[in-house]
Amino acid sequence: VMDDEGADAVAGLFDNDDDEDDAITDRVQSWSSSLVNPNGIGGYQGNDGTGEVTGVNEEEQEEGSLRVLFVLSESWEGFGGLLWASARHVANILADEGKCRRLLEPLLKQRVVQGEEEEKGHPLLGASFLELGAGAGVPSWTAMWCGARVVCTDLSKENRVRCMAESIERNWRELQKAKSLNSDDTILLNARKARSCPHDWGTPIDRVAQALNEDGSERFDVIVAADCLYMPAFHSELLDSIDRLLSNRGVALLPFALHGNTDDTSVWGIVDIAKQKGFSVETLDSQQLIPSYNGMGSKQGLVHTLRLVKK
Repeated sequence: VMDDEGADAVAGLFDNDDDEDDAITDRVQSWSSSLVNPNGIGGYQGNDGTGEVTGVNEEEQEEGSLRVLFVLSESWEGFGGLLWASARHVANILADEGKCRRLLEPLLKQRVVQGEEEEKGHPLLGASFLELGAGAGVPSWTAMWCGARVVCTDLSKENRVRCMAESIERNWRELQKAKSLNSDDTILLNARKARSCPHDWGTPIDRVAQALNEDGSERFDVIVAADCLYMPAFHSELLDSIDRLLSNRGVALLPFALHGNTDDTSVWGIVDIAKQKGFSVETLDSQQLIPSYNGMGSKQGLVHTLRLVKK
């Protein structure tokens, strides 16, 4: 877990660094949400013939959009070295206040049932947010910009966790630039507490829970696992982690594409396993996005989403 001391150490990597060095600029990528483009802007290979993955300049941002920075790990284990279409899809929805409200509707209804006043503003403001199998972590950084209390996790690989920690620091610095420094600014206060943490599905959750809350007693309002269903052998372990980490009123979102590495029926089999483990499962509308790289079939950009809640 990246505690305060660890976060300060990561911050030290940026001393006297304005990202003017070409090598640094190349490894730090950007993605922006969009109200009109379901892909968002950036993070996938363009059709300009260069083979380069597109980014987004601040000048190109749409009004009302969010621009996040991310660092891809050099560790390709688990295929976390790409910004997959499923991550872009869910991040783009989370960034839009209205769409996010619809996506998190079961959570918001439970808040009302429990007597909480309906909050004005973005529904992620103050919510506890966990990403499993994060890779680039773009949904996490989007939630961070929206005011969530974020814990971002992936495989227990040093390079992967370091890249997530660096992404936290870079987005924190961008948030500071974008917002006036005010001790009462909830978004800034919550963003400063964002943490990265290793977690292999199905293993003990203590470190993840303690990354959110020191005593480890709190569970998450929102869990996202984007494009994590392509290996059916790990479905049960993924669901076990979700079950242990999701609050009783929380929502788990599983956006995914079918990549052809196994039969589609096996991937969709997670629905029955989730029901057997006590979840209610909804299949939300699918959305066609541009795949991450030229040469990938359109099917790898067709994003399906499962929404899970505890019964």
